[in-house]
Parts: sequence; structure tokens; C-alpha cells
Amino acid sequence: MGDRQTHLDRDIARMVESAQYSGIAISAYRQSDASHYNFNAGQLDARTPYFATSIAKLYVVAILMQLRDEGKVTFDTPFISYIADRKSCIEIHVKDAVDYTDDITIRHLMSQTSGLGDFFVFRNRARNLQHTLLKGGDTSWTFEDVIARTRSHGAIKAPGVSSKALYADSNFHILGKVIEALEQKSFSQVVQDRITRPLGLSATYIYNDPSDTRPVNLMSHTQEVIVPRSMTSFQADAGLVTTSRDGLIFLRSFFEGYLFERQHIRDLYDWKPLHPPIDYGLGVMRVDASRLVALKFRLKDPWSWGRKLPAVYGHFGFGGSFAFYAPKLKIYVAGTTNQLADPGRSIALSLRVIEAIARGEANSNESRNASKSGLAPHAAA
Repeated sequence: MGDRQTHLDRDIARMVESAQYSGIAISAYRQSDASHYNFNAGQLDARTPYFATSIAKLYVVAILMQLRDEGKVTFDTPFISYIADRKSCIEIHVKDAVDYTDDITIRHLMSQTSGLGDFFVFRNRARNLQHTLLKGGDTSWTFEDVIARTRSHGAIKAPGVSSKALYADSNFHILGKVIEALEQKSFSQVVQDRITRPLGLSATYIYNDPSDTRPVNLMSHTQEVIVPRSMTSFQADAGLVTTSRDGLIFLRSFFEGYLFERQHIRDLYDWKPLHPPIDYGLGVMRVDASRLVALKFRLKDPWSWGRKLPAVYGHFGFGGSFAFYAPKLKIYVAGTTNQLADPGRSIALSLRVIEAIARGEANSNESRNASKSGLAPHAAA
């Protein structure tokens, strides 16, 4: 298609003309012809570090799958069996005067079916940490704080009984501690040893130092949000820093079998509805958007209104980050809109990028054999 500017390029450029978007960075890959794509605008490009927030959950899943392959963990074992300080989690899950804490398994935590309350949505006295973050309020918390706030929130359902996923960042914060107990290392070090170093992801890490100014600041509406103490506190649930380039390499590695046994990927696809159009498996989201959702970016193309969007697997984060794979189209996309106030916009944009690539309506910045980027060119699961 040459270097002509596409509708997608123009729309991304218009987004960053708004005061709400300091920058957008998207990297994509089409497996059928090994084509690479970058869509960058504003202050971000493919190598700019950003807070990827809940994309960290995919890293947790990859590590747990490795540990399961190595026989170090089983998903149907109660998480409390792996926690060094069992007393810290006493009565974290009490529902109808029954303590279900000992019944919560690793699988329950991964699949968001533990029934635990969410420390991030509610603090003691129902103060909302998410709201505080959106307003730029910087605070810090420990694992003990997470447990206390989760206990204070109160349990929602008994473990495993809900037909829906009950999303709570508490689940993955606890899983981070399980990983630390199994590996006898910090979660940050485990990520480095098991994922970033083997894959050569030099710009990807767990945020630990409040003085670290490498990641671009998040935006909330038109204001920069500078909350380094909060970002160091998330860890396994949302403490990831990456770039769109690194994010794409990780995403391909996750689904193509470079991080854990590829034949086990479908073990993660035990879908439960979260909220339309999102289902949740074991730490993996499936977005199966309707034609109505697609209208968000098809208003100017009435001939496309009847087309259904492809289902995508991966995750998105509250700061506008996303990492999605479209299995039927074999297209990967990773990046961020870096906007706290409208994370749904990032999902719509990622789907639009995938569709534009599939229909040949996007400019490829390079086309090369996949093995040159460190990944073999076999088909993904």
C-alpha cells in the first residue's frame, strides 16, 4: 500500500490532537506474511516505556503455567498452601458467617471466581482507590494492606459458585505472593528471570522505584497523573512497565508456545462472562464484540456496519493498555492510549487496528521472516 496515509492513521492523529491524549503507541504483527506495523502519535512511539497496568496478569499466568509444567504448583490446590505467612490471610473470605478462605484455589484466583472483594475498588470506609488514582492522589500500600482492604470489602460469593467472573485485583496480587513463595524471589526478579531476560525484553519490568521516571506519565482526562508510589504498590496485579514493541514480542511468545507448553494454552480458555462483550478465562480475556460495538469506529463506513468483529484474546489495562491476539486472523496487537478515563476506547482502537490490517487498509512498516525477530514463524494456537 506504500506510504499513503490511511483512515486509521488520520483517526489516530486526530485522537492525539485532543488534550486528553498525550500519545498513542501501537505495534502489530500479521502472521500470514510476517508483516510488522507501528502506529505512533504524540509523545509515544514503539520504544517508549508506559504503564501497562493489568497486562501484568498475563505475565502472572505465563509464570504459573511454567511452574505447573515443572510440577511446582497445581491449580486446584488452595492458595493458602503456598503462602508463607498463612496467618496474614485468616478470614479473608467470610460469606454468610462461613470462612471459605481455605477453599480458594489457584484456579479460583486466576479465573476471577474466588468471590473475594476488590481492594482497588474499595478501601476501608468504602473509599475508592481507583477514584483516588484518577484524581492524581498518590498513596502506597503493602500486601498486608491489600489483605486488610479485601477483608474489609467483604466476600461477594462463595469460591467457584458464581456463573460469572467477579473481577478483583486482589486475586492477582495474592497470586504474586504465591509465585514469590514458590520461587523464593521477588515477583520482579521472577519476571526478569523467567520472561524478560529469555525474550530479550530490555524495556519491560515491574515498577519498583518511585524515583524511576522512564515510563511516560498516565493521563486522566486532560491532566497528567503522577502517582509513582501507587504504581510501585501494584506489583503482580498491575505493576508492569513495557513498550508496544516489547509487548508485541511477549504477546506472540505467550500464544505461540515460547513461554510454556503450547498444547496447554486451551486450558486457559474456560470462559465465564465478565461484562459484555468480555469473557474471562484463567487470567485471559476474550473480547467478542457485537456489530453495535463496532459502530464506534464505523460511522463513516456504512457499508461495513453489518460486519462482525473478530474475537480477540489477551488483556487490557485501566490505563488504556492492551495486548490482544485474533486467532482466526492470526493478527497480534499491543500498545496503549495512555488514558485512565476511557479504557474502553483502547479496546475499540485495538479492534480497529486488527480489522484494518486484515483488510489491507494499514501500512506495513516492514515485512520479514518472523525468525529474524527471535520468534519462529510457525502458526499460533
